[in-house]
Formats: sequence, C-alpha cells, structure tokens
Amino acid sequence: MTKRKYRIVHESYLAEWLGITFPPGTWRTNVRLGKVKSPEERKLGIEEQRLLLGAFGASADAIVLLPEKVVIVEAMVRHEPGAGEDLLKYEMLFKETLEFHDFWDKPIEKIIVTPLDVSAYERVYKAMGVKVVNYRPVWILEYLGTYPARFRGGKLSGLEWPGW
Repeated sequence: MTKRKYRIVHESYLAEWLGITFPPGTWRTNVRLGKVKSPEERKLGIEEQRLLLGAFGASADAIVLLPEKVVIVEAMVRHEPGAGEDLLKYEMLFKETLEFHDFWDKPIEKIIVTPLDVSAYERVYKAMGVKVVNYRPVWILEYLGTYPARFRGGKLSGLEWPGW
C-alpha cells in the first residue's frame, strides 16, 4: 500500500478566493484574535500581544476590512466539524481585539468558503448567520479527487437529515 503524500492546499485555496473576491489590501490571512491579559501591571504593546495571541489565541483564516463591513472567512477544503461555531467565536473575539478597535462598530459577515457539498449543514449555517460560498476551481477538484471517494465531499455531506 502506497502512503499518500500530504499536500498543503488550504492557504493557496483561500488566498486565490480572497484575491478574486476582494480588493487588494483589504484582507489578511491567519489573523490572531482576542485580547491578552498582561501578567504584570504594565500594558503590553501590540507586537507583544500578537506574540502571546500566537501562542494562546484563536486564529481566523482571514479577516477582510471593507468600508461598510468586516468579513470573517473560514476556508474548509476538507470536512472540518465546527467551522460554523469557529466563526461565531471569531466574531466575538474580533470585538475584543484592540488592533481592530476602529472596526468594532461595523457589521460582521461570516463566510465559509468550500469546494465541498455541505448542503446537510446549510440550514444550520444559515441559522448561525454564516454564508456558505462554494468555490470549486479545477485544481482543487483534482486535489480532492486524490482522496478516496467516501472522503471527497466531506464525511457528512451525503446524509439526508430528517425533516429538512
């Protein structure tokens, strides 16, 4: 049996979608969110806070800062249970991240961008205020084609949910 080589595609998939969806300079990836309580009486600088958040904080896949709103993005190339819940957490933590203080009063849009069929979850995501964007460039479909068929669409994508 040949061992499948692991390829990192998440970052390039997300950057490609962000680049064709939003103006240059409006988005950042792998953004640390939250506030850090200083262990001492002195106030921590922005760079010290960022370092501590890197070790202990939450990290949104992407934050987009637009004049009219903030967009928090979670990319889901392979099935990741809890992606919607993560976005709710990031929304809360965004409003505590001092670096984004000037944007706290803007409306926040939460997006999951995925090549997967997540139709079984869409009602749940909609109830959570999360928009699903199905982005399927050819190269990501070819990548997903390297997975066994039962994993290509996500573990739960083919389930019929009663009453839905």
